[in-house]
Amino acid sequence: MRLFIGISPTEEIRKGLVEAQESLQHHGVTGTYLSPENLHMTLAFIGEYPDAEPVLNAMETAFFSPFEICYTHLGTFRKSIVWGGIAGSASLASLVKQLRCELARADIPFDSSTFSPHLTLVRHADFSKGIPPAKINPISMTVEKISLYRSDRSGSGMIYTEIGSVEAAPKGPTIQKARPQPGEKLPCRAATVSQIQAGRVRCF
Repeated sequence: MRLFIGISPTEEIRKGLVEAQESLQHHGVTGTYLSPENLHMTLAFIGEYPDAEPVLNAMETAFFSPFEICYTHLGTFRKSIVWGGIAGSASLASLVKQLRCELARADIPFDSSTFSPHLTLVRHADFSKGIPPAKINPISMTVEKISLYRSDRSGSGMIYTEIGSVEAAPKGPTIQKARPQPGEKLPCRAATVSQIQAGRVRCF
């Protein structure tokens, strides 16, 4: 499986980013535009890895409370990738640092390049008609969960599928993969430590 950890934008932000894409197209920028459902911010790129369970376990140990991020501007990488950028966020930087530490602790390989928070809008962009005056109206969102995605290649492009997530909470995150009933028997990866200790679920 090809895996990465990321943040999905809210519908409001997704709409604003799609409007930025449309503005780029209107000004003659060609390239591979990401579909609205594929828009995301990558926190840690893992790549090919055979098992999602250790990754989810590492994600669960990275404590974070809900925090705000704000998309504020457009930028480019190597003059071929257009992205939406966010204002500086100490909470986001801390979360990424924790995730990378926990992945390393679990011996899970990941891309250790310097984290640059962005959301890719266009790949292989062609600015032969000039760089347009496209922009993003500042939009904020509350990050309340991080997700593990599987990336699959199809005839129509890449498909990103959420296969697990960890929600932020004042007392710590929990893996959101099932809603157990009292006494229900679940796989260990679908139960949290607190659920097991409290006897709410049985683990196998």
